[in-house]
Amino acid sequence: MKSHANLTEFTAQAMEDGFDEVVQKEWAPNLAVGKHTHPFDVKVQLAAGQVQMTFDSGVQTYQAGQSFFIARDVEHSELYGSEGATFWVARKL
Repeated sequence: MKSHANLTEFTAQAMEDGFDEVVQKEWAPNLAVGKHTHPFDVKVQLAAGQVQMTFDSGVQTYQAGQSFFIARDVEHSELYGSEGATFWVARKL
């Protein structure tokens, strides 16, 4: 996935790709979010920080500037790094 320089660029691309909304989310340092799903597709770019995502298929760590996609109803858990994280999140309802 392409990395975007700012939230405006990320939002423009997400809307062009058919996503419905974009929000910026802040996550606390060392926060663990247990297994859960979302009723929408999600495209995320980390603006700052680090997150470790755990899926049935394995574990992936993402750093600032990296992006990932989670399809609706895919179970996952999240573990944020010592600095927390800032996400740009596009949702497709």
